[in-house]
Amino acid sequence: MSVFQVTSMKFRFGVIVALVVAMVALGLAVWRLADQDLSWRNSEPFDFVSGGNAITGTLWLPDDDPQAAIVLVHGDGAQDRTSDDGYAPLINAFLDHGIAVAAWDKPGVGPSGGNWLHQSMTDRTDETRAALRNLHKRFDRVALGAVGFSQAGWVLPGLTRDDADFLVLIGAAVSWHDQGDYYTRVRLGREGMDREAIAQVIADQHRADDRAFGPDAQASDAPAGMTPDRWQFLRRNHGADARAALGRLDLPLLAIWGEDDLNVDARRNAAIYREILAGHDARSRIVIWPDATHGLLKANAYNWQLIEDWPLSAELRFVLEGRYAYAPGALDAIMDWIKDRSQDGKASWR
Repeated sequence: MSVFQVTSMKFRFGVIVALVVAMVALGLAVWRLADQDLSWRNSEPFDFVSGGNAITGTLWLPDDDPQAAIVLVHGDGAQDRTSDDGYAPLINAFLDHGIAVAAWDKPGVGPSGGNWLHQSMTDRTDETRAALRNLHKRFDRVALGAVGFSQAGWVLPGLTRDDADFLVLIGAAVSWHDQGDYYTRVRLGREGMDREAIAQVIADQHRADDRAFGPDAQASDAPAGMTPDRWQFLRRNHGADARAALGRLDLPLLAIWGEDDLNVDARRNAAIYREILAGHDARSRIVIWPDATHGLLKANAYNWQLIEDWPLSAELRFVLEGRYAYAPGALDAIMDWIKDRSQDGKASWR
């Protein structure tokens, strides 16, 4: 065999290998991108009324009979049912584990009536309760629960066994005031400010908040640039504290925080949960997940306080990674705990 023939064979072999690698990479990309798409999933409208407002949403169904069904409860902000498609990988993961998922546009978002900025945390609890009643009409002998993020920490603890069979909280805070202090402390620290200066900023902020949102505050006291609706929302809710509701909780709860949470003090809040819930329900779990963010994403790739702060590289990576953007094992831990609740038996209220 000539040198030319050997070279030609090596070239052809190299081309074949390159094509195979490219096809595998393309297939992997298509497989991962499917996590960002919910249009191929079985779904139906999920509409209900709460606070006199017509709320619109979607119920997504797994391919087989569901083992459990949940409602997704948003954190802060004007969020639609999929959180601008950010929930798509999570919803697909739930569906692949046999868990039906219902979510809705917040009041005043999309077709939903009302205005989410007019809600108290109690209003949000009532809204979630109405959603669970709607879910109960759809399913029989299926464990029903609520999974909530961040601000939902002041929403879900108000539910009882008359509403659901279990609760899951991700990145919840106990005190609105303490959470705000922690958020500010972390933000300024990451900007390079020293501890003494940070303490002064927080003290000044407390005084400003007392003037702007205190019992004698008027709309004219709102911080510059803040809309009247946002001012009313903060004034209505800035004293929120979950301790009393947690003390009355009669449901199994999985509360999970990312170890590297930049928005909520994971260790402090987990400790408060453990203290309050000690002896309440042996099925409850209080967990701090390693190397995870406020939303349980991988901390080394996605740890910013706001999604709006993500660089383009992080946005593209999230699109490509889908559910694999979450910290390893975190979603499986949530799914497994929910599946265990589906084995607890038919809830007494049904």
